Amino acid sequence: MADPMTMPRLKAYRRNASAIEDIKAELSGKYVADSISVCTPPSYTPHSTRIDGFLPSGDTLSLLCEQARLEAEQRAIEEFIKGIEDRQMRKIFVLRFVKGFTWIQIGHKVGGTADGCRMAVKRYLKK
Repeated sequence: MADPMTMPRLKAYRRNASAIEDIKAELSGKYVADSISVCTPPSYTPHSTRIDGFLPSGDTLSLLCEQARLEAEQRAIEEFIKGIEDRQMRKIFVLRFVKGFTWIQIGHKVGGTADGCRMAVKRYLKK
């Protein structure tokens, strides 16, 4: 069974997205590509082939693992939000946790109050 969705997990969404971008930027400097000369059957005629990938290191592996973990968490949050059947409630979740709107901005967007939207989210998560 999947972990229950919690406020801390939802609040981490935007922070995780930023961390993923940082990891991708760091990994881009560790990605290499080169061409090598090879001979393959049946003709054994030399030809060039391209090889590419990350330089092997513990640091690269840990970055790739962290990126995969964060991306899995992002997908879990996105699936949770997509699964909210009530359109207005789904919009509140997107505005707050994906787009980073304040509760006041959300209240204005959905025609409610900041406190009303915040409490609706809390009640929804308790279900």
